Amino acid sequence: MNTKNSMDNDHKIESRLSGEIKSFDKVWKDGYFEGEVLDPVGYSTYGPLGYISVLYALYLISIKPHVNQETVALEIGPGRGAFSKAILKHTPRELWCLDAVSAEDNKFYEYTGNYENVKYIQVEDFSCSMLPENHFNYFFSFGALCHVSFDGITQYLKNLYPKLQQGAECFIMVADYDKYNQSLDNIENLSVFKYLPFQKIIRLNWMLYKRQISKWLTYRRTYPETQEPVPGRWYHAGIKQTCTLLESLGYTVISEDLGVNQRDPVIYFKK
Repeated sequence: MNTKNSMDNDHKIESRLSGEIKSFDKVWKDGYFEGEVLDPVGYSTYGPLGYISVLYALYLISIKPHVNQETVALEIGPGRGAFSKAILKHTPRELWCLDAVSAEDNKFYEYTGNYENVKYIQVEDFSCSMLPENHFNYFFSFGALCHVSFDGITQYLKNLYPKLQQGAECFIMVADYDKYNQSLDNIENLSVFKYLPFQKIIRLNWMLYKRQISKWLTYRRTYPETQEPVPGRWYHAGIKQTCTLLESLGYTVISEDLGVNQRDPVIYFKK
């Protein structure tokens, strides 16, 4: 390129960039403000596009960055396979699923599809005896261990330890009555309906909405509790108690609660 033409071009770019900087001088009075970052349901300039499901947020944090073609994954309590399907999207080498209910009753394959790399096992205890040792580098469980007593969780985590490879990344959701009850106490402030752009429509049904909130408040959890099994019941495990257990078993807790769920904790740990 001609030297003079090159210099002229550089000068034009510098002049344009200088004008670009000056163009910000009076655009946003009192400073550009995107929104309250620490408000989990706060309104932002994204409007109705500014909200995502807690399940999708969990997927973005605990599945998408950690599962790939080299992943040998284990999931406890897949149910119909909501998160299994998300894990399979990233083509893991293997996905093993343990559940107290059969794949047929859960309609697991009807939802996820049939994959050669999936092994679904109906369990009768917490021994994990059917799993190969030093095999898994990823472990995930959501919406399952909350229905297992702390004694059962203890057995699971203890028996899983030799089945996991060193450095395996693990994510589990457990029940914590304190966090659960706190979310109910703050449900009006945590409800996205309060902030959505169409809140005027919501307010037209405000009494109905308040009635629904009152119904949710009757679901408060109390403890101490019995350990008697009841179909579908929740057992309090607690964030602190579960993290203490993990560390006593030799795991390293990375995050006591990922915080993507205002009601239930999701613990991130490694072997």
